[in-house]
Amino acid sequence: MSVTLHTLDPRHDPEPTGWEELRTAAGQCVTWRYDLLRAYAWAAQAPVLLTVLSLDGVAVGAVSASLRGALPHRGRYADRRDPAGVLDVHAPGNRSQKGWWFTAAIEREERGKLLREYVRGVRRRLGPGWRSVVWREVSPGERTLLPGLVKVALPTAPLAKLATPFAGMDEWYALLDRPRRESLRRRARSFSADPGLSVAVGPARELVGASEAAELRALNDLKYRSRLFPLAPLPQPYLEALVASDEVVAIAYRDAGRRLLGLSLILDHPAWPVCLSWGALPPEDGGRKHLYFDGYVRMVEWAIAAGKAGLVLGKGQAEVKSGLGAELVPSSALVVPL
Repeated sequence: MSVTLHTLDPRHDPEPTGWEELRTAAGQCVTWRYDLLRAYAWAAQAPVLLTVLSLDGVAVGAVSASLRGALPHRGRYADRRDPAGVLDVHAPGNRSQKGWWFTAAIEREERGKLLREYVRGVRRRLGPGWRSVVWREVSPGERTLLPGLVKVALPTAPLAKLATPFAGMDEWYALLDRPRRESLRRRARSFSADPGLSVAVGPARELVGASEAAELRALNDLKYRSRLFPLAPLPQPYLEALVASDEVVAIAYRDAGRRLLGLSLILDHPAWPVCLSWGALPPEDGGRKHLYFDGYVRMVEWAIAAGKAGLVLGKGQAEVKSGLGAELVPSSALVVPL
């Protein structure tokens, strides 16, 4: 069994041959499309290293990592690679996915070997100054799959997944406690009957422009950004490529003047779409209260109508999502010496 690695800097290197076929075969969402990886890498605060993994000459998986230097570069974009630091394996622009994946045909034992060869190859490429790798969003049972002796294991926010095997909304509502069920129904009826508010669900490219999507996304990102390591919001070029895709669904709330008040973007998938982001104007700036909760009603309604197995609701607000019937899947970040 021969393993080969093809490492790329998405900012400068051309799209590898067969990348779209590989992404599709592995069931990965549009955020792994190469033009989106390039837009993300140009706006990142640490260089992005993308590695295509091949087994016996056939591409079977990929790993994406940020090269985080020993000293954080706050307030500026990646302009160079530091001589020392930490390899941070994570999905670009989306905490609901992992930074590594394979096609379905690759068995667990083969996945373990591929990741071991990945670590060896990256260690040779980066040099002795790079001492550790951080594996993010590690699910229960995956720890033994990752190579090396774990030095630090830190629990991270759980991933909320809501199964939608329902024939209609009433079956979902029946799972909720009575106060939650009544409040969601009441608000949904009120918003639908409000002549000063429109709610639309459909392809993002038909419902929203990139600039307004970027503005609302930035409002949400800046609200929750870390003070110690403040990440920059996703840039407009990234949102332009994302919104233009036919793999992204939007839930858009507008007032009578067509001003965008709230927006949810969903990465479509045959079975488990991923709720990528939510953003809304605060009430003091002309927004509406409770759009956040109504957004879940519209998501579930869309998923049931589309015959989806469920929705990946993402991280954060775990108590709210659990109250909506979601399963909270534990995850952790593992630090392993290179």
